[in-house]
Amino acid sequence: MESTSKRVRMIFSVMASPNRIDILRILNSKGPLTYSELKSLAGFRSKKESGKFAYHLRKLLRQSLIGLNKAERRYAITNLGKLVLNLARQIEEKSIIESGKMYVRTSNQNIEEFNPHKIIQCLVREANMSLEQSTKITEEVENKIYKTPTSYLTSSLIRNCVNNVLLEHGLEEQMNKLIRIGIPIYDLNKKLNNNTGLLNNGINDVVIDISKSVFSDYLRNTFPKDVLDMHFNGEIHLDDLGNWGICPDTIFIDIENILERSIHLNVQFPYLPHIPKPDDVGIVLPLLVSIFQKEVSKEIVIENILKLFDGISSNNDIPLTFANSLLKSSFSIHSLNSPFITIVLPLKDNDEVLLNILHGYLMYLEKVSILKFGILVSFSNHLPNKVVEVIAKITRLGGKISLSRTSIRSSKGVFKMNNSTNLPVISLHSLSLNLPHLAYQSNKDETYFRTKLVLLLKPSLDAMVSKKDMIFDNVRRGLLPAISNSLVFPQSGSTNILINLTGLNESIFNILGYSDNHEEGIEIVKKVIKTANDVISHFDKKNYDHFGISIIDDNSPNRFLQLDSEKFGRMSHTFGSYSQGLTITKNDLDKENSISRNLLFLEGLLTGGFSVKLDTTALSLIDAIGLLSKSVDFIPYFDIIDKQVVCGVCSSRVLDNNICSVCKSKNPPTLT
Repeated sequence: MESTSKRVRMIFSVMASPNRIDILRILNSKGPLTYSELKSLAGFRSKKESGKFAYHLRKLLRQSLIGLNKAERRYAITNLGKLVLNLARQIEEKSIIESGKMYVRTSNQNIEEFNPHKIIQCLVREANMSLEQSTKITEEVENKIYKTPTSYLTSSLIRNCVNNVLLEHGLEEQMNKLIRIGIPIYDLNKKLNNNTGLLNNGINDVVIDISKSVFSDYLRNTFPKDVLDMHFNGEIHLDDLGNWGICPDTIFIDIENILERSIHLNVQFPYLPHIPKPDDVGIVLPLLVSIFQKEVSKEIVIENILKLFDGISSNNDIPLTFANSLLKSSFSIHSLNSPFITIVLPLKDNDEVLLNILHGYLMYLEKVSILKFGILVSFSNHLPNKVVEVIAKITRLGGKISLSRTSIRSSKGVFKMNNSTNLPVISLHSLSLNLPHLAYQSNKDETYFRTKLVLLLKPSLDAMVSKKDMIFDNVRRGLLPAISNSLVFPQSGSTNILINLTGLNESIFNILGYSDNHEEGIEIVKKVIKTANDVISHFDKKNYDHFGISIIDDNSPNRFLQLDSEKFGRMSHTFGSYSQGLTITKNDLDKENSISRNLLFLEGLLTGGFSVKLDTTALSLIDAIGLLSKSVDFIPYFDIIDKQVVCGVCSSRVLDNNICSVCKSKNPPTLT
């Protein structure tokens, strides 16, 4: 018993020295350290202090609070040392409580005495308040804090208390500048428990989801209130708030421009290999996907990729080379929400290279279930039958193919508005107008409808210019290094700003009442687009950017429909969703008076983009080939869709009655 008491007294004597407690803390946090490393971290830097440091080290070793690995010459804390360190921490906390003082666990992960002067500094610095006003607010906050039944405060608790006082004084604008953004612990636990079952990429999806929540909160607290009110009222839709002011929506990259510049990545991306001459498709494509997928939210369009096949000696090597480049690129894609990549393939006099690349794409399709790569085939005259046949086979396997006779576009139909340059083009298009909302408010008066459209367009254009400014600020700050460094943007390149129209068909033909008079309805459609273009053209004169009106896909239709249903009650028209662009079937092409076919004239009126889909689902291969052959001569641009489902168990494509043809699972499939 006496020896035990003596051991305890010796341990307490060791704890009496702040230097020895510091040594234990350092070893507990850093792990095993050499003599010199530990001496430096503990603050014994001069030669004169070597003896003092050695004395403290011997004390800790004798009481077995630390140990020495003689082979590695490293010191480490023992389990007894950890127990003593924990006891010292409890004693420190108890002494703080007994002292009656208030202490704060700060966001810098340390504990310090509560200092109300820091609140004053925060209000002046962050909320732009006067010193006098800040002092008055702080006095109220201090009184509230000292009434709380706790001896430990946190930075977030103090900030919440400050915001409550600001709200009580009607200082909402100042409060918004001080709000701490993030997600509730309950919501985070739900994500970590994967209650929704949607974590395809594990913890990476959680991190991405949380970061988007944080940036959404940031936008809601910093963006103009009138624009946000329009969004929450359902007049407009700001698509993907988590990325809205962070990065571009779509970017057009030209391989020829990349080769001319011979991009240098080592400064911003030191972990990537140095490539003196990046002209191999097996290297360049994975490289571009790797660096740009983190800086673009919707789509990356890559042109002139044929330049990377010049060094291939035989056309027979092209399919495997291209397939492998796509597969290598896929390994760097970190999420299902990563941007889609569209590769532009021009049809030239010799179509053998194009055919071989398409065969390579077929090889890629056999290896993946959900695609992140698509092909845009651009041509000016006739599309050869053998090319049409390969394209039909690709779409039957779920491949993503677009055909264009007129312009370079993204898979959503976004125009590259300045086609003549090989410099990078950034397109911003994540704001949509709710046309049915305007139509319901217009009491079937098309003139009033167009007037409301004009009034809604002006603040929407200002919002998109603000989006551009936010992204350019991020470029200048170095937050988008691939765009700023690799593409030398914005010094080299241009920006397109688009306003998207949602629900045009429903507005004109259903809500405004032109369903029984297609010809007159089409004339109203033309007047609506002309009105929007007039507003854009006047706005364009005041800015250097390219502005346009588009009808392309985003996430607005279902949200708009839900909000309108709540606002306007039970509607006289039943819509599954609002329309965006056109979906054309074989029946539409066969029937000359179909609305879809008659609305193809919008291709020439919409200056920013137009989504046209040709639906070949359920057609035989022969019928699909026939429909494609007919469509390329009739429709200037279209995406081919052949709806596929993927098994949620083995990722194979489900072919029969939603039952997997491979594992026979009836698991709910994933649509592609």
